[in-house]
Order: sequence, then structure tokens, then C-alpha cells
Amino acid sequence: MYVGAIVTIAGGARCEERSGSLPRKRLGSYHSAPQRLLGSPFATWDVLGESILDRTLDRLRVFGVDHVSVISEDGFCHWSGSDLFMPPSRAASGFWPAWDSVVSHYLNHNMETLLLVRLGPYVELDYSDFLRFHRESAAALTQANHALGAMDLIAVDAKQLRDTKDSFRARLSAMIADRREYRFTGYVNALADPADFRRLVQDALHGQCGIRPVGNEVEPGIWLGDGARIERTANVLAPAYIGANSWVRSSCTISGASAVEKQCEVDCATSVDDCCILPGTYLGMGLNVSNAIVGAGKLFHLGREVELEMNDGRLIGSTSGSQRLTRTARALFGSMSTRRSQTASLVTARRFGHFN
Repeated sequence: MYVGAIVTIAGGARCEERSGSLPRKRLGSYHSAPQRLLGSPFATWDVLGESILDRTLDRLRVFGVDHVSVISEDGFCHWSGSDLFMPPSRAASGFWPAWDSVVSHYLNHNMETLLLVRLGPYVELDYSDFLRFHRESAAALTQANHALGAMDLIAVDAKQLRDTKDSFRARLSAMIADRREYRFTGYVNALADPADFRRLVQDALHGQCGIRPVGNEVEPGIWLGDGARIERTANVLAPAYIGANSWVRSSCTISGASAVEKQCEVDCATSVDDCCILPGTYLGMGLNVSNAIVGAGKLFHLGREVELEMNDGRLIGSTSGSQRLTRTARALFGSMSTRRSQTASLVTARRFGHFN
């Protein structure tokens, strides 16, 4: 059975009524309208070494989906899986034109089943069982249903789309009333706000969902990605994740089920508690960062629901480009002793204060 999938990345509240993986008419779906936080949708953020989007694509391929295309609700398209697809430069502009182009492409290459997945919520579904149920029920359209509500996970009989004289979108709308429901009990996280994202990371670190850290478990509950470095005087408390090529420097403390993603640097004597540190983030010396999501030169405090932007990069910045090279050169030229690092950290803390 040839299955083609369209994965839609939710783009924010303002896109909710005009787009999605399925026409929203009378669906009553359990769906979210995630805001763009720190400049990007949650689906593109890393969770313990790999983005939610990439983890979803991996699950689809493992469960036998032949080809996958990704479209964000702002109309940007990414084509993957085969030379069957149009290159990005030929992709239609806007969400629905792009969506129609993908469906038409699939139909022209004998697709039997169209799978629609919206991120949105993070859902752990056995796609092979879902597709088996859809096939055996001989339904035109099947929708996954959880105790929390109907999901934006749809399987469609491609023949029903080939035989229509209407638009694909209109045909799908007409099929909604007669849809079959596939009930499942897997893990679901709405990802409706930053607290949900933080909860997803905590659940993954505690083994309460199917997400597994990318790296090695060097001690019970502590995972390190390839090339991660923790200096001897740093203290990392389980559960915790330090991503690939990240550096936790002397006298730092990582605690509270925190995740420091790839290519980050936590500078001397900084404390990170109950946080998600997104890829490529620099945390300066002597900071106390807690209950926050940090990345792209910004800090979002989960308790106060306030986003702060750091302009000079000395407290919170990026490890990429010249900044990273400068810090690496500083370390190679002659690293400070632990005592000197602690002294410098205390001075920085007194000057700039704490984030907690």
C-alpha cells in the first residue's frame, strides 16, 4: 500500500482559522494554536537532541509511510523522501496552494492512502495500526481519537480524491460527516503553550513518553550527546541532558530535570534549574537561571510568562560564529583556575543580578 503523508507545522494563532492539515469545519478537534516563541514554532525545537518534527518524520518512516512532505502554515514547503517531488523553488505560494500541489503530485504517482498529520500537538500513535484499521474498515476518511478529543491525524482513501470534480479541500470537507474514528490511548501533549513544551521535556527525561535522549546514559538519568563536555567541578543532577558539543564549565550546577541542547555553553559558576536551554545558546558567568526556556538570545520565564531579550550577548547569547570562536580561543589560550573562575563569576553576578 503506497502511503503519502503531509505533515503540517502549526504557525500560530492567527493561522488557525484559515489553515491546517484538514478543513476545520465541524471537526471539533483537539488542536492547539501554539504561539511562535523565541522566533520559531515548537515543532522545530529540539527535545533531548532531536526536533519534534524530525522525531515525527522518523516515526512515520518506521511505521511504513512511503513519502512525506512538510508544509508550514505560513506557506513554506519542504519536500522530502523521493525525487518524485517538486523542488522547493517550484512550490506554490501560500498554504492551500502548496497543499493542493502536494496532493496532486501524490495522486499522479498512484498514492493509495493520504495521511494528514498536524504539529500542533505532539502525539505518539502507532501509525501502522492506524493505517491497518483504516484499510480494513474501508472508510473514505478515518480520524484518530483520544480521550482528550479528536486529533489532527487523518487517513484518506486516495480514490475518493481522484474521483471528485470538486477541489481536494471541498471533497475532504464533504467526507468529514461520515468519518470513522480510530480510538487510541498513547501519549499526547497539546503543546499549546511554553509550559506544555517544558512538560514534554520533563516527561521524556522521566521516561513517561516515547522520546529517548540522543546520546549515551553515562550515569543513571544523565545523558550526554556526542562531544558534550562537563568540567570536573561542575555538578549535574539526574535527570538531565547535555547535548552534542555542549560545554558545561567549572563550578556550574545543572538540576531540576533540565535539558541543555546541542552546541551550548554554560559559563563558569552558572546555575541552571528546571530549564530548557535551546541549541546554540550561551549562558554567561555567575547566573542563576531557573524555571525558564532560553534560546536565540532570549529568556522566557515560565512562572511569570515574560519574555526577555538580551541585546549584548554577555549574559545570554549565541555560541555560533565569531562569539563561539572567541570563547574557544580564550579557553585554549589558558583556562582560568577554578578559584579565578569563581571570583569572576561573583563579580558578574553582583553586577548583572540573577534570573530566577
